[in-house]
Amino acid sequence: MKKCIAIICCRGGSKGIPGKNIKDFFGKPLLGWIIEEAKKADVFEEIILSTDSEEIAEVGKKYGCTVPVLRPAEIAGDSANQFDSHAHMFDYLNVDDETHIVCNLNNNPFINSPLIKRSHDLFIENNSEVIVLDTVKIPGDYIYFRQSFEHKGRMRFQFAREFGESQINRQTVGPTFSAINNIRWGRPSYLRSYDNFKCELVEHGFIPVDLPKLRNFDLDDLADWEIAEAVMDKLIKMGE
Repeated sequence: MKKCIAIICCRGGSKGIPGKNIKDFFGKPLLGWIIEEAKKADVFEEIILSTDSEEIAEVGKKYGCTVPVLRPAEIAGDSANQFDSHAHMFDYLNVDDETHIVCNLNNNPFINSPLIKRSHDLFIENNSEVIVLDTVKIPGDYIYFRQSFEHKGRMRFQFAREFGESQINRQTVGPTFSAINNIRWGRPSYLRSYDNFKCELVEHGFIPVDLPKLRNFDLDDLADWEIAEAVMDKLIKMGE
């Protein structure tokens, strides 16, 4: 029987929101929310925290995480690749396809235990072979071929050919979706590197877990934080 583990990656150097990973959010450190929800899902034999920070490690341990080793500085900077953190922990703990199934969870307080449990069940139903990701439906105004970039004072279409061939009626395109990656289930070999991950997605696709709009948040700056507090307040009052 393979061991089912979660890995949460939290580095210490958050610039958009200083100290974000352990900043107080509705009475507990931000990190406390995802750990508690992962425990409530009741699917993991162990919840592992990857961090370079002693302070974050202590908070993780308090809420029930295992911190086997601190992350080396060379994979903890601003340009750190989360998949390198996975590989570091896999190597340290001898995690491979024959011994473990793995879920990477982002430190997001809006990812709750029902979402985690549903994603786990989908992964198991697909024999732990196909990547499972939380996914949202993209409104027509945000479909990829409408994206543009600035060049010499003007906006230019990133996908000019596709935009030129598009129809004014966006309904003709059909539903479009985007993986958010707050919840990422996969074989350890898929999660060891970003290249492996991308190759698997391109070759075999992935299984989606619907992420409700009220739970789709990136906490990148203080404005995001204020919005998140308002939304969480609403969710709590709604009993969700």
